[in-house]
Amino acid sequence: MSINTVIIVCFILMLIIIAVLYRDSTLDKLEILDGESTLFEEQGVRVEQSGSPRSTIFFNCIVRVTDMRIIIAQKILLRKKHVLRHVIFFNERVDNTDLKKTFRKGYLIMQININSIHVEPDRAGSAEVVIKIPPTPLTIKQYITYTTKRAGDYMKIRDRIALSEP
Repeated sequence: MSINTVIIVCFILMLIIIAVLYRDSTLDKLEILDGESTLFEEQGVRVEQSGSPRSTIFFNCIVRVTDMRIIIAQKILLRKKHVLRHVIFFNERVDNTDLKKTFRKGYLIMQININSIHVEPDRAGSAEVVIKIPPTPLTIKQYITYTTKRAGDYMKIRDRIALSEP
């Protein structure tokens, strides 16, 4: 067996192992938290995870905003399911990215302060949402950006959570 064949077989085996490990990392299998309610959802969103060391663009995403978190899931080619990319808890006081849970689940799980969500309106009536990812060895100086038409809704969430904190 040539070295090229061995490398290709190992690569295919790794892909199969990853597919089996992360088969439940889809939006339809994500559990709703106790007392959580969906506020709004946007479909067909282009989400970019930018920064050091490289950027990644996720096309055709659903951004679901609840009263406890922001969930970003991407539609995969030739499948009806949406694969989870980010689950952002934003009712926390401490910014934290949980790499242990991230590797176990297959998507980026983080906790951020609601003030870490920056909404920058433009003249066209839409706004860019920028969320700084709490630093870890894998997410140094990274952030998530996407465009929304619901800038006012993000402001309402921020105000409501700020009022509920002691």
